[in-house]
Amino acid sequence: MALQNNKQFIQSFLNSINLKIYFLFLITLQIFGIYLSYKNLFFYEGCTSNNLREFSFFNQSLAFNYPEMCDESFYFHGFQWINHIYENGFVYQDRPLYLVVGFIVYRILFIISLIFGFYIDPTSLLLLASLIIQIIVLNMIAYFLTKLLSEKFNRFYFIVFLLFTLFSFEYRLYFFLPSNSTIYLLIFLYSIYSIKSKKLNGFSYGILFTISGYGVMGLIYQVLFKIRYLKREYKNIFLNLTLFMIPTLSFELFRLLLGRFQGDEYGVRYIHAAEAPEYQQFVWFLRTIFINSYEPYQSCHQLFEFLSCYLNITGKYISLNIIYIFSSLILFAYYLIKFKNFNNKYFRYIVSYTLFSYIFISFQGLYDYRFIYYSIGFGILTLSCFFLIRINNDIISLVFLMFSSIYTLTRYSYEDFTYRLDNFEITILIIFSIFVLNDYISERKIGTI
Repeated sequence: MALQNNKQFIQSFLNSINLKIYFLFLITLQIFGIYLSYKNLFFYEGCTSNNLREFSFFNQSLAFNYPEMCDESFYFHGFQWINHIYENGFVYQDRPLYLVVGFIVYRILFIISLIFGFYIDPTSLLLLASLIIQIIVLNMIAYFLTKLLSEKFNRFYFIVFLLFTLFSFEYRLYFFLPSNSTIYLLIFLYSIYSIKSKKLNGFSYGILFTISGYGVMGLIYQVLFKIRYLKREYKNIFLNLTLFMIPTLSFELFRLLLGRFQGDEYGVRYIHAAEAPEYQQFVWFLRTIFINSYEPYQSCHQLFEFLSCYLNITGKYISLNIIYIFSSLILFAYYLIKFKNFNNKYFRYIVSYTLFSYIFISFQGLYDYRFIYYSIGFGILTLSCFFLIRINNDIISLVFLMFSSIYTLTRYSYEDFTYRLDNFEITILIIFSIFVLNDYISERKIGTI
């Protein structure tokens, strides 16, 4: 069958096969994708690095390279002893639900190993628990991308979005680490999904807030739009703000009970991101305004300096992600040519929330390119998926996925992420352009019939 006569032939095939076969194919594809990601580990800077680590499974010891995160001990401390997270100086008290999920996954694996008499070293088990969490989050992201951008679940685009995310700039850095950074994209997508659905669910945002403070952004965005109709919406706003507080207050109650029954040292409230002088997230802004004697730890934590600092780090983000931006602009250009406009509600929701996130994060006070990625980077990734699903050509989607994946997996340090492409990548980009041109010509022919 000619490609121009059936641009969704892979979608048709995946929709026709048995669901069990589809899941088997999906699992196999994920294993292969994870293997590719592992074989092309990123060369980290600073205290996170790829080290020769010893793993013990079933009384057998193996040694191989595996990323070691500089603060993984804090995550593992919470995964092993959730009742210890409210100790003074524990830096991740602000993400208790993530630690609870890690605790549950770790304990399930630990119990299974006991039942079947398996011996697995605690560190190996903790790393396995972390990897399982990352795989679950990856699938949830692919699911939300599909549900957000498609009217109904699409098997083909679920696979494309899953691999596109797995081989994205940020996931490449954090997939094998116990960090909760990969969940930020899930929070971003849920917020847009909630905005698109026009349903404010304060409790869901409250749950996300106990995984990461970024969970509050979607709530603020939706509440700001409802304030315009305050007389009509004040009850709904008050109800959802109350529901938002329930998960946080529940963990606060847990903290107080720990202090009451296990000792005061187990019930200490410590928010590292706000209290540590080098971070002062959001707090610096208020202190600059209301405390005349405030002396910032960072020069950027001043009203007249933070804007230039933020714009400089935005420039660094753009320089590191120039190819991702460029490839997304190619899709955008073809989308405009094909549909003649971008007056689409999905497009508006993604762009407006991306801009809101960018402004919101600017007051955070952490001037690192990865925080820019949590707004503009996520927006570009989501828009790329939006353009692919609107263009709706299987070959274009796969070639675009191939180009993006190869580019990401062949870059091993930050210095490698430039506009320079090798001959193979240029060839793929040319092939991608040819298929885009072919799709446009075939659309014109259909339109003239």
